[in-house]
Amino acid sequence: MNEDVKLYRELVTFCNENGAKIEDKFERKVKFDDFNEICFEEMYLNLQNETAPVAPKLLKEKVDGLTECYKKMGFKFMRKRNKMIKGLDIQLGQWYEKAFQYFLEHKGIEVKKKGFPFPDFEVNPDKTKAYYELKYIEAPFMSANNLVKNTYPYSSTRYDYECSLTLDTGKKLTNQRKKFEEDIQKEGIPFFYVWWFDAPHLKGIFYMSAEDVYDYWDNVGNLHEREEREGDKIDFQEKGKIYPPLLKMKSLNSLIQEFS
Repeated sequence: MNEDVKLYRELVTFCNENGAKIEDKFERKVKFDDFNEICFEEMYLNLQNETAPVAPKLLKEKVDGLTECYKKMGFKFMRKRNKMIKGLDIQLGQWYEKAFQYFLEHKGIEVKKKGFPFPDFEVNPDKTKAYYELKYIEAPFMSANNLVKNTYPYSSTRYDYECSLTLDTGKKLTNQRKKFEEDIQKEGIPFFYVWWFDAPHLKGIFYMSAEDVYDYWDNVGNLHEREEREGDKIDFQEKGKIYPPLLKMKSLNSLIQEFS
């Protein structure tokens, strides 16, 4: 079994066995089955050396059940989501932040909440080894092939499975970059953007260094600005987005090694 898959299965088991510790107000079940493992292999591992993303129609020929999965995702994720309330989205993200923090501590890696303008989490607070931000993503960007016009670093179309790991390009990212370049980087401390991708097909932990994220941002600007949602009127939300390329990222095994 691939080491990234082995560790992610360990993370899933940890979450499901420690749900009450993570959050006792509601229950959350984390899933990863054999279908997801095959998706991880065919939609990520086997594409690492490709010069461009492979079209889903070709991946469907390799992965049994992927055609049906896309049909279900299209029905679920292509519908309008304008009534999303930000507070509920934040609660969901915080569950996964805590779950990942506890898992790292289970692996002997001490983590402390840091907070803006620093990155959200500090690894080994006594003598900082690294910083990271964790973003939880469960909704694939189904229209990426039509809406993302600047396909850098590729010369061809991008697709949902590798173009869903988003960052908001607002004040937080701008000020966080300033903090990194003026302080953190000069101290030689690595900073990683980490995504927990939990789509129905592809699931895993993926990450990219802050330097590579900012270089990507410089090359693309704002890739997409989503439509206004009803929730925006209740609580301000950034709408400018970038989508760093998943196929250029590393995964969980490498991240554990970075932190250790």
